[in-house]
Amino acid sequence: MTDTDESTLASFAITPSSPNTSPSKEQIQPLPWYKRLDQNRNTLLVVASCAQLLDIISIASVTIALPSLLRDVHYEQNQLQWVISSYALTYSAFLLVGGRMGDLFGHRRAGAGLTIPSALALLTTSYPLGPERNFAMLVFGGAGCTGQTIGILIGGIFDATIGWPWIFYITAILATLVGIIGFLTVPKTEDGIHVTDRRVDYIGVFSFVLGIIAVVYYLSESTTAGWGSAQTLAPFLVGVAVLVFFVFWEYRIEYPIMPFRIWTSVRLRASVVIVICVTTTYNTLIFYTSLTFQNVLLFSPLITACCYIVHGVGLGLGLFSLNKLYAVVRTKLLMIVGLFFVIISAIIFAQIVPGSGYWHYAFPALIVNCIGLPLAWMCCQVNAVADAPDEDQGVVGAVFNVAIQLGGPIGLAISAIVNDKYTTGETPTGFMDGYRAAFYGMAVMGAVGLVFVVLLAANQDPIEFKGIVEELKTVDGISSSEEKDVEQTV
Repeated sequence: MTDTDESTLASFAITPSSPNTSPSKEQIQPLPWYKRLDQNRNTLLVVASCAQLLDIISIASVTIALPSLLRDVHYEQNQLQWVISSYALTYSAFLLVGGRMGDLFGHRRAGAGLTIPSALALLTTSYPLGPERNFAMLVFGGAGCTGQTIGILIGGIFDATIGWPWIFYITAILATLVGIIGFLTVPKTEDGIHVTDRRVDYIGVFSFVLGIIAVVYYLSESTTAGWGSAQTLAPFLVGVAVLVFFVFWEYRIEYPIMPFRIWTSVRLRASVVIVICVTTTYNTLIFYTSLTFQNVLLFSPLITACCYIVHGVGLGLGLFSLNKLYAVVRTKLLMIVGLFFVIISAIIFAQIVPGSGYWHYAFPALIVNCIGLPLAWMCCQVNAVADAPDEDQGVVGAVFNVAIQLGGPIGLAISAIVNDKYTTGETPTGFMDGYRAAFYGMAVMGAVGLVFVVLLAANQDPIEFKGIVEELKTVDGISSSEEKDVEQTV
């Protein structure tokens, strides 16, 4: 029976008959529509993208309301970055847990730290490596861009009208809806994934969560409490010690939460390092442009939110143009070009002065950034999961997203240091002196990422990126050994 026949029969219920007879057409009844929702991978793509959309909305909507939070919650100016970093702290701590639990027990059963690695693994196991998977990943990434724009708009509108606390109420409502839809549409099991040992590494889970929380706390809080303060240094040392123990434990245990075999992939190692640099620039961009628009250009929260519409739309357009570029341009070259544009955008942002309009510097800087960011980010993402077998897709996706979340606090910590050093007063000019230094710091972070691309990124892409193997299989048929020969030739 062909795969098509099996998928077709999966949409029908067979009325029991004699064990020695085949079911007749009258005995084959179509399943109700709500029982067929988990049999369409495009529906799965929509649900996974909604999970990504919601997680980005959660953080983006808060970013735009930071000045109001400062006023209403009585934060100090240098404590604002902790609002963002605290989300990264809890998010990153549970990413690896969620990814591995999904690999072991199914991604339907796997907070944001649990949804994203499972959503990513569902896509990578449902779509084969090559153009199909790349397109699915672009849709997934496009949902993040859309979430960024929607989140900022929600934050600006609510902050200007019914109040910023409603940001969290709406997020809770949306999370409930996505959870219900996901329960109906995500398959209970993943065909083709065979995990015989389902024991849970509880010691690894606990040590990883504790270590990551302590390290991210240090990166986030040290800018206000001091890098050598006992308040931050003691948890950091404990966190480092616990993570060292985690590595030692994972090497020894037979059922690790993070199998170290995943690190044999050059593409994964390079993608993790590079995406940390990319997200340091991105988080610095969103954080300090929001403050620049409101504290230097004196825009209202609603106007500030509208300023990012062009960025969200541009990111979406940039993402969907990538699918054709993969077939003709190496991802290493695309990342180099992308980070170059990110660096240029940071330099343009640094030219803003009090009284300059949105169209003078901010608008062109956002355009330049939305050209470069998708190139760097998405090339990292498709390369990170390219070499992983299906049973490791969840944990690989989780590791990649841990790197993304670590980049945020690192970027904000670095930019906060230079911002605090160069801020000359609580006036538009004084604020901009500090923000300008932060934007130049963003450019340096992008340059570091550019160096890592040159040194670490693989020189050749998987042959499936160009769709050559799939085309040969379709036209002439090709064996696995022949596939390797084609890849070596290309």
